[in-house]
Amino acid sequence: MVKGYAGKFLEVDLTSGSLKDIKISEETLRKCIGGRALAAEILWNRLGDRWEEIDPLGEENILLALTGPLTGYFPGMRFCISGKSPLTNGMVGSTVAGEFPLELKCAGYDGVIVLGRSEKPVYLYIDDSGAEIRDAKHLWGKDGKQTIKILNREVIEGLEKKRPNERMWREPGIIYIGPAGEKLVRTSAVIQKWTHACGYGGYGAVMGSKNLKAIVAKGTGPVPEAQDME
Repeated sequence: MVKGYAGKFLEVDLTSGSLKDIKISEETLRKCIGGRALAAEILWNRLGDRWEEIDPLGEENILLALTGPLTGYFPGMRFCISGKSPLTNGMVGSTVAGEFPLELKCAGYDGVIVLGRSEKPVYLYIDDSGAEIRDAKHLWGKDGKQTIKILNREVIEGLEKKRPNERMWREPGIIYIGPAGEKLVRTSAVIQKWTHACGYGGYGAVMGSKNLKAIVAKGTGPVPEAQDME
């Protein structure tokens, strides 16, 4: 396996409710280093031959949240959100720094590939044991501060019940949308914390079109082995 990668990606189909782990070839990971390049490769392979037909706010569009091989090592820990943009009809790789990509990688995943559309509001929860799709009806319509407070409480209480003797749990990594994304505003952002945003491309509207309120990650594993620590 290419060093710097956890070795698997989570593919979620919100239409069917299915989740599966997938691998991407070493050749592709070496050729497409980082979130933007890998996003372009995935979108081209899956949607390229019918790009003009894909509605950015339709079920066929793909939402990508991808890390790179320096995540967890290089200061800033950026990750990339991408898909067909409802703002430009092209592909934009919109990046932001924060805890989410490190939590995702320490949970064993290099990225998330979201397909389809849920019939009701949901959020995606990822930890060391895998992933699940959870109901988000109680989060729909909430602003950023409200969303973060509710999710922090839910996740930490759940971990305390599931693993009561391990640690004092810190808040998870969260990316989410607010009311603008829910209402499919084509300039809406995908937010991390309160003020950090993947602000390009209108991908908040893509999450809203999929009825996906948030992606939450909590990992306790190590970062992948580096090729050369120096």
